[in-house]
Amino acid sequence: MMTSIEVAEGTGKLILEFGRGWMVAPATAARAAELGLADTGRFGFWVSGRAGVLGEVDSAIAAATIGFMAPDAVHDYWHARPDSVSAWDAALAWFGCAAAWGREALEPMAESDVRRLADLARKVIDQADSSIGALFAGSALIPTPGDAAGDAAINLNVLRELRGCAHLAACHAAGLGPHATIMSTNDPVRSGVPWAEGFGWVAPHPAPDTQARAHVEELTNVAAARSFESLEHAERADFVRLVTAARVCVD
Repeated sequence: MMTSIEVAEGTGKLILEFGRGWMVAPATAARAAELGLADTGRFGFWVSGRAGVLGEVDSAIAAATIGFMAPDAVHDYWHARPDSVSAWDAALAWFGCAAAWGREALEPMAESDVRRLADLARKVIDQADSSIGALFAGSALIPTPGDAAGDAAINLNVLRELRGCAHLAACHAAGLGPHATIMSTNDPVRSGVPWAEGFGWVAPHPAPDTQARAHVEELTNVAAARSFESLEHAERADFVRLVTAARVCVD
């Protein structure tokens, strides 16, 4: 009898790490080069691909939805996208990279399990409250290719955006905001001054607050958990098991 909170806690980090797999894959970098995004900077494809689901919005809106990157940095990445590539085309290419990578990464799993994972993830997406955040709502509109692995990879990335939206709201509710949350995160890679400045934040940096940061995670789980209430109890256990198996497939 797994609760929705337990589903959120048990899958949040795994879905995040699954997404990192395709985002840093050589094929993703190659696709960025094809689109003319390879020279826009380290996060050029990341910004245009994620915020591209919003359409041709002002960079301030893209920055507000991404949240954890400094607005000036988002502005520069957003405007570095070639005129020949629309925002929506960038988003389609971004999610296309997830699908292509997923077809190889998920090969160790039985196809029936991959299909089950894709379908459960889509059930959550379809019944979630889209007001949790614009990046989730926009990402949910990305078409899926129809094959089990491609669908699963795309759907997991949509759920990654769902949790990201919850996380952004939580960091404000906990009184930190994005910059201070980065500085307070206990992660060997995604924290501290190097990560903050890589995301465009400049000194003076907020002092770390580990207690508030722990509260951010609690609030994130509470907000994200509402979306998993659509799953029946057996489906919740299946979803956690299959997300765990998918994460094991990632190098």
